[in-house]
Amino acid sequence: MREVRDALILNGLLAAAGWATFRYLQSPMLGLAVVALVIGYNLLLPLIARGSGHGHWFDLWWFLLPLSICQVVPDWVLSQLIGILSFPDHGAPRIGTVPVYMAGMWAIPLFWILLIARGSPAVAGLLALVVFAASEWAAPVFGLWRPLQVPTWQGIAHYVLLPEALLGAAAAYAYREVRSANVITRLSAAAAVSVFYTGALIVSYFLMQRAGL
Repeated sequence: MREVRDALILNGLLAAAGWATFRYLQSPMLGLAVVALVIGYNLLLPLIARGSGHGHWFDLWWFLLPLSICQVVPDWVLSQLIGILSFPDHGAPRIGTVPVYMAGMWAIPLFWILLIARGSPAVAGLLALVVFAASEWAAPVFGLWRPLQVPTWQGIAHYVLLPEALLGAAAAYAYREVRSANVITRLSAAAAVSVFYTGALIVSYFLMQRAGL
């Protein structure tokens, strides 16, 4: 299937470049290289979408990019306001306590999740649980982020799993409902998904870590 092949090529290039970046670079060049990789992905994806005839890729990316930018807010809440998330300094510019590359990084896993889910919030939720659990495990290994002062298993903070599954489901539902709407409606839906995710994180944290549920 050509669509799968094109998606695998794009993400294979990202994975190879990412491996080389973390293998050979040190701060501050490491942080700047990660910024370049995330920007490169978010430029290549719509270009490939237009050039290969995958028009729905462009529509999906155009929804996920503002959602990814909004995801700086929950990262900032967890890292600065609550203090349970840390982003090591690799030399990248920051938005508060959050490296600027995080503003585009969320679009990468969410693109795969929503592409495979094909509009099903239930499938997207299950995929998000698996994909984001793997990301939470890998992030401390590569030094992208790490949880602080919360129970973990294999480096994965317990409280994030359900909210991240809900993020996948909410993103799939919102995109399905607004993909043909005007720009303002799509931007509003993307922001609403991020606000929902922020609330889910806070509620999950306080129920699991503070209330002992």
